[in-house]
Order: sequence, then C-alpha cells, then structure tokens
Amino acid sequence: MFDPIHHYRQHTEVTLSASYSSQLDDLPNDVEELISIVQNLLIHYQTEKDKLNPDIISMRNTEIDSRCVSLMLKKLLLLDDSGFLNPRPPEKRLLSTCRDFSVLLCSFMRHKNIPARVRYGFAHYQYSDECPMHDHTLVEYWNGTRWLYAESRLNVFPKPLLSVNPSDFPQHLFFSGAEIWRHIRQGTMNERIFSGYRFDDGYGQWIVRNLFFLDLASLAGYEPLIWDSWGILLEEEPGMRVTDVQQLDFLDRMALLDPCLPDECNELITSFNNYNGLSYQGKVHSFSPVSGAYCVDLYAKWSK
Repeated sequence: MFDPIHHYRQHTEVTLSASYSSQLDDLPNDVEELISIVQNLLIHYQTEKDKLNPDIISMRNTEIDSRCVSLMLKKLLLLDDSGFLNPRPPEKRLLSTCRDFSVLLCSFMRHKNIPARVRYGFAHYQYSDECPMHDHTLVEYWNGTRWLYAESRLNVFPKPLLSVNPSDFPQHLFFSGAEIWRHIRQGTMNERIFSGYRFDDGYGQWIVRNLFFLDLASLAGYEPLIWDSWGILLEEEPGMRVTDVQQLDFLDRMALLDPCLPDECNELITSFNNYNGLSYQGKVHSFSPVSGAYCVDLYAKWSK
C-alpha cells in the first residue's frame, strides 16, 4: 500500500543537498527553528529589496533561477563560507522567491526525516484581503498526526500576522492549485481575480491551470521553478483560455483527489505521470523574469 508519509520523507532531485548533506546534520528538529534558519539564508528579491543595495540585485538577480537545493547551498557558501547556521546580513543571503523558501525548507525537513512537500497555489498578497490574489508556495508537512502548512516568510511582512503560527499556518489563507481549480469550475470564485491587473477571465483560467499543474508536478516528484513550463503547458498561446475537453476532464478529476489520503495520493501521482504531455523528465522551458527564456533538459541533467 502506498504510504505518503514514507514517500515524502524521500528527497527529489530538486531537494537533494548532495555533497553538502553532512553540513546539515546539525540542523534542529523543530520546524519553527528550521523556518528561522531558512529566513537567515534567503532574501526575497522583490519584497525585501529595500534591505539591499540595488547594485547587488542587478548583479546577482540570476540567483532566483537556482533550481536545486544543492546549487542554492553552493552559492550560499560562496557568499559566506562560515556555514549555514551562523547569522547572515542581508547581502550574504541568496536572492530568492517564495518557491525557493519553500524548497529549501522542504529539503531541510526531509533531511531531518520529516515528511514534507512543496505546494503551489494562491494567496492574497501578504495575506491581506485588500490585496489581489497571486501565485504562492508553502510547505505541507506531517507533524506526526496530520498534515500542516508551514509558511517561511511571515517575518518580512510590513503588517505582521502576530496571531499566526508559521508551523501551523491557517488552511484558509492559502489555496492549493486544486482548490482554486474546483472553485473556478464550480463558479464559486471568479477566474478574473487570478489574472492580476489584466482583469481577463481567460487569462485567469490559464494561470490557475498552470499553477495546478505545477502543484501536481511537485506532488509527483519535481518542484518546478514558478516560471517553468513543459509539454501541454506550452500548447496554448500565453494567457489563452484552455478549451481542450480531455485536459479539462483530467484536471477536474485530479482536483477531486485528496493528497492527504494514501490511495488518492497514489492515484494522483500515477495519473499525472501517465498523462500524455505531462512528463517533466524531458525538456523544461523557463520564462524567467531576470534571465529570459531558456531550456533545461532535466533527463540529461539528472541522469549523469
């Protein structure tokens, strides 16, 4: 029988710390302490840019394309070779996105034998209801009795969520890709609110579809960059409504599966891996806001 608790203790190619593994043995077992360590190692290249000299951001902005944890750790030691546990000033932290915070925290949790997975979805910007919805990632982990969300960026918000526990983040503040897909298909949420300032229903549906696929990929074993695309994600023109009946039916079925239940999690992973055009083992196209468009052959990269 498939056991998601055992399954998500295992590293993926993305979360492997590789030759740096022994340097992580002194990491604490406590989730909130792990969150603090991640906050000391990474800095968001946009929401925390006021802490950095603009020249640093312009010279080092490609750090946000660090796909794998082993590369993050390598770059961190180049910035400061004293290790991963010592306090760092902002300029010695790696420029990152919310995805990188989640991936590094997930890696640290797995290193400490804590079942964890990165979830892709949506949240109000800085969790403020007055702000628009935007793409976001969190870590979902097993605390011994149930799956919880861990949020590693609460410390940087201008309006701190003082009553919120970062290691037991409220479920209602973050919507996974599957949750949003169900909402827009059932008409309980308007597609347009996910289109940013474009105010376009079709664009909103396309964005939700993309984030749902990224979430499925993460659950199936590949934690993508937030701007990764491959296979059927490249079939439509950017921003165009998805109308393929087979694809819509597949997404509707996947959105009903609960990854917290063993049989349904197994079905989700198996269905994703067997669906034509969804394999992430081949070429992945990235549309980076700093590096532009480029292509990576993951199969060649990871089979060496």
